[in-house]
Amino acid sequence: MHRVLLVGGGTAGHVEPALAVGHWLLANGGNISCEFVGTKSGVEKDLVPSAGLKLHTILKCPMPRKVNASTFIWPLRFLVAIFQAAQIVKSADLVLGFGGYVSAPCYIAAKICGVPLIVHEANVLPGWANKLGARFATERLVAFEGTKRTGDLWTNSRMVGMPIREDIFAISKMSKSDRSVLWNATYRELGLDRTRKTIFVFGGSLGAQSINRAIESALPQMLERGFNIIHGIGQRNNLAKRAPGYVPLSYISNMASMYVASDLVISRGGAVTCAELDAANCYALVVPLPIGNGEQVANASELIAKGSAEICGSVDFTGDWLLANIDRLMADAQIWNTNCTPELRTPAAEIIGKAVLEKLVGRVK
Repeated sequence: MHRVLLVGGGTAGHVEPALAVGHWLLANGGNISCEFVGTKSGVEKDLVPSAGLKLHTILKCPMPRKVNASTFIWPLRFLVAIFQAAQIVKSADLVLGFGGYVSAPCYIAAKICGVPLIVHEANVLPGWANKLGARFATERLVAFEGTKRTGDLWTNSRMVGMPIREDIFAISKMSKSDRSVLWNATYRELGLDRTRKTIFVFGGSLGAQSINRAIESALPQMLERGFNIIHGIGQRNNLAKRAPGYVPLSYISNMASMYVASDLVISRGGAVTCAELDAANCYALVVPLPIGNGEQVANASELIAKGSAEICGSVDFTGDWLLANIDRLMADAQIWNTNCTPELRTPAAEIIGKAVLEKLVGRVK
């Protein structure tokens, strides 16, 4: 039995791609077990068990971003996390890491225990954990070509794309008639006027307050101008009042349907979101989260280069800005939606899964 450890946590952007690869391996890899390493507080505590995988947890120890009391405690916590990770990793045949603070102790543990390591970088700009792991990984995989230009460690990495949910990846393979059937069903389910142009707005599973405020401010005039708005407000935010043409949702479980039903998407620029927009051939206005190392701007750059997106800074994105630019955005979206040609691709989960199988040859316990 080959034992593969999937490592990543904290956010769905690290967990969902790992689970997509895990599902592919379990379905196609033969004599393989997949287990997950995360923390007790990240989204993995819910997502991993519900996906049917065993979850191992280690101490949460994100690197402090500024000097404070936790800065002096962090090295000790990090050493404890490495020790915990080593107990889990030592009997594995391979570690497959997807970044996030939980990954760094596991990467070091894999090096200490002599276990092969594959690192997948989801963002154009690698985070510190994957920068560390890339130094002793047996293979480096990337979701964006731009990552190869971020430093020597990534120059020879393999471009594999981003593992995303199968129903969203399948949009790129849909015929026009199949899309039309799904489009009609979604409009009926949401009670929307099918003659109106539709804007799908979301800020991730937890929502984005600045985007929500801008939509709230512009909403009356947007509805008067004849737009439908599907608004993913987020689970942490109060659900707004529904109105004709306006559908507020706390959580969106059927993202594929929403992508197909929309003429324009307004969203953050997370790696998974950008990969989904690309797979679904959506035209998007990306409003990057103004924190981190600028990775959300970089993630959106390839969509912009192919003509399927533009960026508005989070500070600039207001209700007034949206009202002043929505007609232009919708016109650009119409051009894209009319002329875009879906690309036939192999799912990233399959490519990564096969890379794992290649490394496992000869490592049966």
